[in-house]
Amino acid sequence: MKKIRYIIIVLILLSCSSERELNFEEEIDYFEEGFIDHFPKKIKFLGSLHSISQNISNSHPHVWLKFFPDKGKLDSVENAVKLKAIGKYFSEDTCLVVIDKHLNSKNWYKIDKTQRYPKKIEYGDHDCHKEKYPVPNFFDDWWMDTDQNMTKLKGYTMYVLEAKKGVYMNPKKLPNGLYTPSGWEHGISKGVAINKEKGAVIYWADIW
Repeated sequence: MKKIRYIIIVLILLSCSSERELNFEEEIDYFEEGFIDHFPKKIKFLGSLHSISQNISNSHPHVWLKFFPDKGKLDSVENAVKLKAIGKYFSEDTCLVVIDKHLNSKNWYKIDKTQRYPKKIEYGDHDCHKEKYPVPNFFDDWWMDTDQNMTKLKGYTMYVLEAKKGVYMNPKKLPNGLYTPSGWEHGISKGVAINKEKGAVIYWADIW
């Protein structure tokens, strides 16, 4: 009996450590086709995390995927996104254009954009925001590496692959444009964040 249990455990570990097809649950149908066309087709599921959100009252709809590829695969991903990136930032930058930058794991449920008179929160636009593209605020505990910088990440290089201003989804599925940087009241941002030291890769697709 113990031998059978050991074999089952080994098989589970092997299945998690090898690459498998990336399949999201039916929630992904909320988004238009092509929303995550830059995501990988296969990943190692061991240690991976993903978040699919339809939230428009506190945050905005998004799909995030974090996983830990082999070094060779990580280098391949980095080389590919370097060629496609329209913007390159570091998570420690002090003047990033961050979507919903006011949110953190402690206050997100206190802010409701759908209220008739929602809380007034100034985004705080600065000259250094000009010509920059929006990146996500990975505020959730599952994604947070640190509380000390604007993206709640540390040691990541963030490659923006696509960013457009405007409404690119049924307006009923989008938040009301509050708490966003000037000119980016609505928009879309896609990209990849890489931490070479931790061997971590985060794919994102955000729409607001």
